[in-house]
Amino acid sequence: MVDEPNATAYPRGLEDEFPDGPPTVAVTHRGCLLVLRFAPGDFGGEGHVQELRLLPGAETLGPRVLRGFAPQAELYLAFARAAMRVFGPEGTPETRRDDLRGAAQALREIAGPGKGLSDEFYRTIAMQYTALVAGGEPHPVKALGASHHVTISAASRWIKGARDRDFLPKQEPTNARLRTPSPST
Repeated sequence: MVDEPNATAYPRGLEDEFPDGPPTVAVTHRGCLLVLRFAPGDFGGEGHVQELRLLPGAETLGPRVLRGFAPQAELYLAFARAAMRVFGPEGTPETRRDDLRGAAQALREIAGPGKGLSDEFYRTIAMQYTALVAGGEPHPVKALGASHHVTISAASRWIKGARDRDFLPKQEPTNARLRTPSPST
């Protein structure tokens, strides 16, 4: 599966609708095709999305795939809008391309495995974990996993990664056998 997001903007609708279709962006990512359609004449993609379709590509649309798209809906919308702005009158061509690159980078950050998870990802995990603990959550690892739709094991690995990068304090041993015995008097 390719984790590199790709967007194709169709300011006058898809090929079979040209030239009377609504501005449309087709985003391929995570083995699927996400089609976002804007109101007629909204060539900058600034208004509300009029239609959103998620179509299977290399991946079938099972629950796990669907869960991967929903939490990042705002990032996909930002990516689609940046793709539409490439054709818009605002800014210079360079700034419009920079906007698109920035939106693509945001999607790459959440794309999952590939080249490893970034330090920024582990910082975010550390902040979320710290907030859960400070809020009195009795099972912060389980809660973190549930919020990201991953297993407790994956959430635990992320927390260990955050500790390894010193974004969280090192954990004290909790097993009595691991504690250093105190000298007897």
